[in-house]
Parts: sequence; C-alpha cells; structure tokens
Amino acid sequence: MYRRASAATRGLLGAAGAHAVGLRRLLLLAFPVGCALAALAIGQDANYDLLNYHYYIAYAFLHDRLGVDVFAAQLQSLINPLLDVPIYLLINHSPPRLEAATIGAFQGVGPLLVVLVAHRLARSWVLAFAAGVAAAVAGGFAAQLGNSMGDTIVAVPLLAAVLLALQAIDRRGCGGELWRWAAAGAIAGAGAGLKLSELPVAVGVVAGALAVGGGVRERVRRLGSGALGGVAGVLVTSGYWSWYLWVHYRDPIAFTQASFGIFHSPNVPKPRLAGGGYGPKSLLQGLDFPLRWIVHPLAVGEIPFRELSLPLAYVLAAVLVLAVATRALLRTVARRRPGRRALVAGEPSGAGTPSAGDETSVRAAGARDADADRYLVATFGVSLALWMRVFSIYRYVLPLEMLSPVVILAVVRRLVALVPDGSRWAPRAARSLVPAVLLACALCVVTESPGNYWLRVPFGSTYFSLRTPPLLDNAKVDALVEVGGQPMGFLFPQLPSRVVAIGGIGNLLTPANRVLVHRALARVRHDGGTVDVVFVDVPARHGLATPKGTSRYLARLGAPGLVARACEVEAAHIGAGFEPVTFCRFAPR
Repeated sequence: MYRRASAATRGLLGAAGAHAVGLRRLLLLAFPVGCALAALAIGQDANYDLLNYHYYIAYAFLHDRLGVDVFAAQLQSLINPLLDVPIYLLINHSPPRLEAATIGAFQGVGPLLVVLVAHRLARSWVLAFAAGVAAAVAGGFAAQLGNSMGDTIVAVPLLAAVLLALQAIDRRGCGGELWRWAAAGAIAGAGAGLKLSELPVAVGVVAGALAVGGGVRERVRRLGSGALGGVAGVLVTSGYWSWYLWVHYRDPIAFTQASFGIFHSPNVPKPRLAGGGYGPKSLLQGLDFPLRWIVHPLAVGEIPFRELSLPLAYVLAAVLVLAVATRALLRTVARRRPGRRALVAGEPSGAGTPSAGDETSVRAAGARDADADRYLVATFGVSLALWMRVFSIYRYVLPLEMLSPVVILAVVRRLVALVPDGSRWAPRAARSLVPAVLLACALCVVTESPGNYWLRVPFGSTYFSLRTPPLLDNAKVDALVEVGGQPMGFLFPQLPSRVVAIGGIGNLLTPANRVLVHRALARVRHDGGTVDVVFVDVPARHGLATPKGTSRYLARLGAPGLVARACEVEAAHIGAGFEPVTFCRFAPR
C-alpha cells in the first residue's frame, strides 16, 4: 500500500514538473512571438537609414554595383552590407507583414536570452522572466521592433556570447573553460563585425573575463582566449569588407570617417569620430552622462524615449564600487589597530563563525556566483565607458540596455553579499534580494516606453514600388544624380540597371571622388546617354523648377552648361504611402 502511494506521489510530482517545464517553454516562446506581433501592430518600417542605405547597399553588393554607382547612398555606401542582405531578400521576396514579423521574432530572441542569463545568475524563473520583460519593453529596444537598423538584431549574438561566458565561468577549473571563452569572444566579435558601432559591447564581453577570480596567468589566458576568438569573429563577418575598402579606398574603416591617426582614405574628407558631438567632453561630464537621458533623451539620440534600466544599473554599480572601496578602507584600518577588531563587511562575528570546513564549503559554493556577478558588472562598465568615449549615440548601446536588468540583479546580489554574516542585518538583506530585484524590474517596466517607433507607414501589398519614368526609358546608359538631401538610395534598385546612380556627394567631393564621377560621366557620354537629376518633391510651374543651384552642382561634378529641359513626376510607393519623386533631364542650353 505504501509503495503504491509513493509511486503515485512520484507520478504526480513528475507530471507537475513536466507541466512546469512546458509552461516555461511557452513563456520563453512568448518573447519572439510577442515581438513579432508588436512589429505587426507598429506598422511597416520606413526609417531614414532604410531609405538612405540599408536597402541600397545590399542591392549593390548582390548585383555588383560597387564599382558602377558613385556613393549612391552617400558615405554610408561604404558600410558592410552583410547584415542588410537578409532584410533585402525579405523585402523583395516576401509580403511586408511577413518581413516585419520575421525581423520582430528574431529580435525577440534577445529578451529570451536575457531570461536565460538571469536564470543562470539567480536560478529563479520568477526573477529571470521579470528581467526578460523589463528588457522587452525598454524604450530603445521596443522602438526598433520590426526595424532594419540592426542594433537589436546584433544584440542577439552579443547576448548569446554573455550566456556562453557564464557557462565558461561554470567550467572554471574543469576542462573546456578556455574554448568556451574563445567561443564567446568569437560570437561577440561576429556580431560586432556585422555592425561595428556595437564593437564597444563586444570588447566589454571579452574584457569582463579579467574580473573572474583566479591568478594573473589564469586571467590572462582567459582574456587571451576571448580576444583571439573576438578577432576571428570580426574577421569572419567584416574582414572581407575591410579588405575591399583597403583595396579601393586605402582605409579598412573608411565609412566611420575616423582615421585614428593610422588610415585616411583620399575619398573621405574631414576624419572624425562617429560620436558627432553627442558624448561627454570631460571626465566630470562622463560621470553623470548615463543619467542625462532620463530628462534629456535627445542628448544621446535622434528620437525621444523613456528608459530607466540602464541608468538604474549604472547608479547601483556606482554604489557597489563605493561600498567595496569602503570595505577595503575599513579592513585596512582594522589591521592597523590590532587591539580594536572591527566587524567589517565580509567578516563574520565570533559567535556565528562557522568551522573551517563549513566556511570552505560555503565559499566554494558561492565562488561561481560571485564570479558571474563580477563578470557582468565589469562587462557593463567597460562597454559603457567605451561607448561614451567613441559613440554616445543611444541606439548603439541597445544590447547593454537589454542586459541592464540582469546587471541590476548581479549588483544587488553583490551588495547583499557585502553585509557581514554576523550582523543582525544579514538575514534581512538576504530576504530583501528577490523583492528588491522584482521592484527594480517593475519600476523599469512601468516607466519605459519609446517616444516613437522611428518612421512607420501603413503596410502595403509591396514594400517599395516605382515606375520607371519615360525619360529614362531610352535603352542608353544615363547618369542619375541625387539632389535635394532626402534619402533616395531605395529608389535606385527600382530603376533599370543601366542607370548609373551618383549620390549627393557635395560634402564628399574630394579629388579622388571627382575621378570616380568623371569616369561615370565618361561612360554615359560614350553611350550617348543623358544626365538627369532626381529629388523628392513636385517641381513648380511648368515642371522645370529644380532645387536651387542644381546646374552649378552639376558643373562641380564635371557636367557644366546643363539646364533642365524636361521633368516628370512619379510616385514612389513605400507601403501604403507614397512620396512624389521628380526626374529632370538636363541638357546644354
């Protein structure tokens, strides 16, 4: 009888455990599914960068236009196109709604990885899902759902690298630790190679290995493995493109306009860092910079948003640093006063001091958790510092925004661990860990929201469409020059391949670029084609009023003495909306 009851009890518990596992899997799937549905609800992506270069550079790469067109997407024509190729294929070969849902679902893998990282840290599914929800509703992440900018797409391999690094920490002292660090670095490097503006986060993922316990040699081996993997990952996804830029432009990072004192392409004027004036100008400004966007979000980005998780993680990390420094100071004072032993954080009182064996066991049990906490805090700090120094544009730090709820968990756990074991506050501090983290995540969920979702339009039957204007339908090689300053890279793939696109390169008109333009115009003259201009707007009276200074601009490019002879207006459809696009033929007076 007893055996039958015991077997029945085990069966019930096993069934309950299976149901719990199934429920957790469903909840994990809710992140990609929910993000896909949210992308559909927001609308079709039509952000400036997509219209300017994301769509065009993938087209140019796949259709061998790199040596034909001349900066058709302005300087961004030199950006690595690999990340944009899948988006280009989705736009061209699937309905717009399917494209948005696919991108949203992939972006939803990011919060799912946050859940797995948080569960590895706390071994609590409640805290893990709270962190995942906080990451999924964060202002920067939510604004990019279904969006082609790539920051939240690249966040997936970067977060996967963090998870792999935590697995390497679990293998410390066992076989397979170093190759896991190398794999974590490779995945992070591959993600950063797809979009080099995420490189500070990848460097933080690798450099965080130094915060994991061990001797100097052990830490150096760990860092070296991650760094080698990171370099390999960057080379896999961007090495081919850097080689192309070096061969053709003498600068493997020409698109950044940053020479760093090493490279300076003759095709790229005015080398500068990519931050564009967003970042702090001094160390003192840097101390409060992560708090600035709470009240002034436009100080770090192009759209308004509300986001609390990253500033909160920053403040708590600063508190942790001060607490650790204070503990070190108290210990130093205690050693210098042997007659007055002070109870400092981390030292148990005499009455509650465990035996040597118990203390060793407790320390061994908590060592990996402490290493994981320190690793996350170090990754957060290094990534944030590099981002402020190099970019300071908020959307370039979205992987760190998503990781911030887990960093909050790690910092709170370290703060709790600093409370002396023998103190009467120790039990209260331990009991406050879960409520404190849940409160922080709830506060983030309530306060975070995007100010807008970049530019969206209602979904259409096709993503882009544009009828070829009759003046370009002459079976000859024509030069189509972009004027007016509006994003027009998405137009060129809709036109016949014989049309040579020349972007608005007024600020890129170096001697080297003049050679490229003259070569393109010589090809047009040889084929008997014409020089035409394109701009977004409807011309004024008689359809011949082009943007002011167009003739002078063409003269600067090497086509002097041309005036507008005929103009035609076509509707460039973007989803269910459209933009009037004017094409004007220029000929001698």
